[in-house]
Amino acid sequence: MEVVLVGLDHAGKTTFLSQLSLGQALPVVPTLGLNVQYLRRGTLRLKLWDLGGAYRYRSEWARYARGTDAILFMVDSAAPHRLSQAKKELHMLLESQELEGIPLLVLSNKHDLQPTLSQAELIKGLNLDYIDTVWAVVQVSALTGQGVEKAVEWLLNRSLRLAQ
Repeated sequence: MEVVLVGLDHAGKTTFLSQLSLGQALPVVPTLGLNVQYLRRGTLRLKLWDLGGAYRYRSEWARYARGTDAILFMVDSAAPHRLSQAKKELHMLLESQELEGIPLLVLSNKHDLQPTLSQAELIKGLNLDYIDTVWAVVQVSALTGQGVEKAVEWLLNRSLRLAQ
């Protein structure tokens, strides 16, 4: 299964990838460009593209998302002031016809901090109800590992559907 992980800078994408691949959060520096990881979690084999979230990299997201089996979009739920920017970038990404039908998993990160956006606030703030593709939201903490297994379960369910 090939997956792309995108979101604004400092949302926690690389920390999530560290938690996913190593089972722990390691100190990271902002991603310059992209990281590619090959992971195996049980029967799930992943090629995961971790793309930089800085403004200069966002125009490349759609190019890397083409042909993938899922898009993971990470949001910093402890930074509600950045939600409108995240919404804009998500909807610009999904406007690409080449990405039509690719399932979307929104990772609502930093739930180890307080206060954070609720799932309902995130859905409304990102206008997820207006997205035509299959989507879901999972609350996570890339730092502590909370919710990471739920994200893996979602990916596993997607991969099982692909195999049918």
